[in-house]
Amino acid sequence: MAIIKSAWELALEKTEKLQVDPVKIKRDLKVKEGRQLAGTFLSHIDATKEGTKKQYDAVPAEEKEAFKEGMALTMLSNLALPRNTAFKENFAKVLDLGMILGEGNEQLEQLLGQLEGFFSQYLENQEDLVERMKQQFAPALQQKEAQLRKQYGPNFTLRPEQDPEFMKLLDKQLSQLDDQYTNILTQAKAQIKDLLGIQ
Repeated sequence: MAIIKSAWELALEKTEKLQVDPVKIKRDLKVKEGRQLAGTFLSHIDATKEGTKKQYDAVPAEEKEAFKEGMALTMLSNLALPRNTAFKENFAKVLDLGMILGEGNEQLEQLLGQLEGFFSQYLENQEDLVERMKQQFAPALQQKEAQLRKQYGPNFTLRPEQDPEFMKLLDKQLSQLDDQYTNILTQAKAQIKDLLGIQ
């Protein structure tokens, strides 16, 4: 008959098999510190490019790669399709962070500079798409509005945003636009990783 082991005994057996890798733990801590420095730079108004660069430069050479990776991961996670034109304020800091990490890499500076235009173009295309959809949908909307005026009175107006059919079509079109731009952004992020020499 098999011996029934307690949960405690099973847990002990599992932990005996685990091996602690101090090198990996130290590296993970440096990645985390890099992420924190980049996060502080991006989120605090009083954090300066000069102060952040000074802290980055002060990291010992043997820890620099992991620290840089952490900062880069935070920068990359802040490169996302914008929701409005206010992105430019935050993007300036992301650009500065890229300049710190790039340490004079012209290709990286060019790529990051192009991303600002890319994000602006995305917002313009989004706006154009909404306007085109409104124009295309106008005749159908006028018909619906005429029918609803019979029911609710002559002052009733129907805006495109109030029509579920229009919103469904618009969401589908915007989703396709997002997918196209997200694919390009994903490629750009991979290129940034290559240029920074991180995985």
